[in-house]
Amino acid sequence: MNQQASLIEERMNALLYYVPTGTTEGEKHILNEAFVQTDEYKKIITPPPNSPRLLVGKKGSGKSAIIDFSINMLLKANIPALLLKPLDIDLDNMPHEGSSGELTRIAYKGLLKALAENIGSQLTGYVKGDNAVLYNEAIASGVQDMDFVGKLSRFLAAVSKPITTVDFTSVLPNADRASSTKLEKALKTNINESSGAFYLFIDDTDQVASPGSPGHLNRIWAVLLAAREIAQRIPKSRVIISIRDEIWRELSKEEVGQRDQWDHFLRLVFALNPNLDHVQEIIERRLVLAAKKCGAKENKPHYPFFFEGERPKMPTSQKRSSWRDIIKSRSRERPRDAVQLVNMLAKQALEPPVTKITDDILAKVMPVYSEERATLLSQEYEKECPSLPQIIRSFARLEYDEGSFLAGSEQVKKHLKSLPSSFSIKLSGMIINPDDDEQLFRLWSFLFLIGFIFPRISDSREKDNYRFVYPSDDPNFVCNERWNDMQKALWEIHPAFRDHLISVQRSEQAQFGLPTKPKFKKRH
Repeated sequence: MNQQASLIEERMNALLYYVPTGTTEGEKHILNEAFVQTDEYKKIITPPPNSPRLLVGKKGSGKSAIIDFSINMLLKANIPALLLKPLDIDLDNMPHEGSSGELTRIAYKGLLKALAENIGSQLTGYVKGDNAVLYNEAIASGVQDMDFVGKLSRFLAAVSKPITTVDFTSVLPNADRASSTKLEKALKTNINESSGAFYLFIDDTDQVASPGSPGHLNRIWAVLLAAREIAQRIPKSRVIISIRDEIWRELSKEEVGQRDQWDHFLRLVFALNPNLDHVQEIIERRLVLAAKKCGAKENKPHYPFFFEGERPKMPTSQKRSSWRDIIKSRSRERPRDAVQLVNMLAKQALEPPVTKITDDILAKVMPVYSEERATLLSQEYEKECPSLPQIIRSFARLEYDEGSFLAGSEQVKKHLKSLPSSFSIKLSGMIINPDDDEQLFRLWSFLFLIGFIFPRISDSREKDNYRFVYPSDDPNFVCNERWNDMQKALWEIHPAFRDHLISVQRSEQAQFGLPTKPKFKKRH
């Protein structure tokens, strides 16, 4: 291998080391140094005593990464922290139907049993000497013992210590001094309220039930209520629970029968909605680390170290943009997606080796990446909308401007009305008839809430004189009652799916002998 090829391989392999998979499981080796802490993180990690914190976010938004990072940080600070997943919690005896109290009792016992068992396997360093006596006494009694909670509380009280002289600059090596100080102060204040704390994290809570099965939302409610019971009965416990935002929206519906509980939990929710700037910060942190791995000295993103040119040509377009804007705009506001895109670009640069990642490589990767995003979205909502893949592909019929799919509200409405002639649509178990306005807006709202299509509205305060409306800003934007507002918007398909739809469009044009170049229609 010549020297240049060796240098290229070194750089791309260093980049791949820091953008391996985008999943928490595949990134444990880099999580501590690559984790980007926001100012809001201290709110996540300091739930109110006697209440759980709900971490609500989309799949791929970083919920599991936050939990893993938090556990590592807390253990380094000598604060016991434990992780439970649905597989750890025995809910086999939970019936599909039952009263809220009955289901919560079963979930409560399942959580306590899992908590006790996993202390022994995850926190062996804390089960020693007198503490071991307390722990073994609790385990020996079993969850059926009336005093089990009291015995477990005595053990947790013994191992839970207040934060004293921990050097948070060593615990958080990548945070600046001001951020470290703020987090340390928030943690100390919170933990000292109970003279010490024990952290319990429950990840992927929605997986305790299967969407579409009878009573699945009631099972999730039972686990949430049981976790709150633990937070209330064990004073030193700090309970943090992750749940996907679409499940949380389902739980909010009146027909679930737990509306009063949803209201009680609402103030405990932290909505994890990474904005594009935060996604960019995550990617640039990894570029810094990858460049340093290759010997770079400066603490900057180093785009030129890995990418060719400052303004590559956009795929299927003559427009140009920056590498940072292309990566973050295709991320779906999910750090995982951005990491996986850079991973695909770096791998392509190694086959065959090229000097840097170029716009030719971008053109090869983007249609594949875009199709994968459409597939992932369809898989994510398969239970809720089995026909989502066909719905996504159907939008390739719309005319588009160079580089984007745009349509007025009347065009979108007309398109949705035409869908049943091609295939049937089922949404949350109901057959949708778009000729019924109420059902049409229900489908439209679903496509908006899952991040497939967004409204773009005029706004003279913005640089480009328009802004996008995101579900996190206005989840009720799409409904019959707000049709007047909707008519003022242009609707744009998310850039992550755009290249896939252009590929579908070109394939269909070629199949029917039509020109393979898209017809760009100038809009004013």
